[in-house]
Amino acid sequence: MADISVIFFLAGLAIVVTILHIFLKQANREEYAYLTLIVGLVIALLKILPLVQEFFAQIKAVFNFY
Repeated sequence: MADISVIFFLAGLAIVVTILHIFLKQANREEYAYLTLIVGLVIALLKILPLVQEFFAQIKAVFNFY
């Protein structure tokens, strides 16, 4: 099972990105608001990618696929 800190990191990232998005949208900077969402998504995916790779490695080990 993955460390619980990843869940807290993603929750904190989501809160920060949401606040920035709302603030930028109200300031009529919609292009930066959407860019903030994309950057937040990329950061989240980069954080999750090693966990997904580890998961598939464990699945491969269980079924002995070569």
